Amino acid sequence: MHLETENAGMTIPNAGKDLARCNEKYFSSTDWWSFVLAAVIAFIGYWFSLATDVGLENSGIYSVAAKYAGVPSPPGYPLWTIYAWLFTKLLPFSNIAWRVTVSSAVAGALVCGVIALMTSRGSVALLAVIPNFRRLALKDEQRLRLVAGAIAGVTFGFHDEFWRSTVIVDVWPLSILLLSLVLCLLMRWTHQPENRNYFHAACFTFGLTITNSQALIPTGLGLLFLVALTDENLGRDAALVAGVLLIGLFAGHFLDYLPEGGRGTAETKFIIILILLTTVGLWLVLAIRTHRLRPSRTIFLGLLLFLGGTFLYLLVPIFSMTNPPVNWGYPRTLEGFFHVLSRGQFEHIMPTSSFKDFAAQMLLFAGVTMNDFGLLPTVLALIPFGVFFRLESTQRRWLLGLSSVFVSLSFLMVALLNPPMDRQAAYLVSAYFSAASLVLALLMGYGFVLLGTILSRPPE
Repeated sequence: MHLETENAGMTIPNAGKDLARCNEKYFSSTDWWSFVLAAVIAFIGYWFSLATDVGLENSGIYSVAAKYAGVPSPPGYPLWTIYAWLFTKLLPFSNIAWRVTVSSAVAGALVCGVIALMTSRGSVALLAVIPNFRRLALKDEQRLRLVAGAIAGVTFGFHDEFWRSTVIVDVWPLSILLLSLVLCLLMRWTHQPENRNYFHAACFTFGLTITNSQALIPTGLGLLFLVALTDENLGRDAALVAGVLLIGLFAGHFLDYLPEGGRGTAETKFIIILILLTTVGLWLVLAIRTHRLRPSRTIFLGLLLFLGGTFLYLLVPIFSMTNPPVNWGYPRTLEGFFHVLSRGQFEHIMPTSSFKDFAAQMLLFAGVTMNDFGLLPTVLALIPFGVFFRLESTQRRWLLGLSSVFVSLSFLMVALLNPPMDRQAAYLVSAYFSAASLVLALLMGYGFVLLGTILSRPPE
């Protein structure tokens, strides 16, 4: 079988070789044009639906915090504050709330672009390793990838829950942008595991993600499995480090050493134990498979970079010392800092306490996802798994890794959020459901390219 490379238009005699190593550049011009197309279309749509002034919920608090680099609602959002503050300075017209809203739109548009970039590049990697799969001519395939990437990005961009956050003052678009960058870096790393720079960059970016949204902490379990599927040695070390951190967290819960807002209920402790057992089980399996227990330096550097991303929380007391108009919790003191960081003024996390309630909540999650993301895109997202057993190991690991991230952002997040069954009340937390749709958008894009190739190629 022969493969065509996009950059050189040449053939490569071994279909099993990873396409990333056949090209000088990982992302081609087609991938970047897909990024631009999706980002521009999404931004135009956002631009014409931007809120023109202060809106409801936390809009006023966030706007003032961005203007004066203050401390908005817990946990302080230092990274978002800096990001939004830049827009209040770079845009010299209109009111502050509108300028900060533009920052939401820019972050949302970039999310669409990253999805398109990953879709375009990931789809050609899938097509390249399916044995005896008849592909389109090079130019036709490039056009298909360009369109499929843009469609995947824009479909997510106008996901109802995500779209609402991009046209108001909100921290969620930046959080999803950071999460998409984590997946993009890991996607690059999975195609060249020996280059640990992308893994380390993903660790730092995930630390920034957690700093900007504690709601995305459950993603860590899915990312752990993605790492383990790509590199068993690194996955073993990551599971060991994660297990140690979880033991420390559980000890804090059990002994009540954590600040008041960081303590949890019995259900919270149960979920921590369940995640801990899963992590330890993964470590034991990988330790047996790799015949090694001692962690490598790579994982310690990754841990330091991850913690470096979370250390941005130390900016919160610094912002507080400037006495801004919004200075939530007065975090310049040690007590106030931990009170804000642990969201102490809000009620404890109260996970779902029964399987019956959890099943009903998952049905609610599925209904919201189907309604906001769409039935057809969800069906297209299943197509890549139809060729799963025909794929090369690298691509199978990537699909399984994405699936593990989806499970973390759906099952685990729903269990922790414990959304009320009333659809109107669930509105308060349903915005977090859009994170799982990020994975669906990627899979949908891959499915679109596979189906488009089958339907568009001429008969033999």
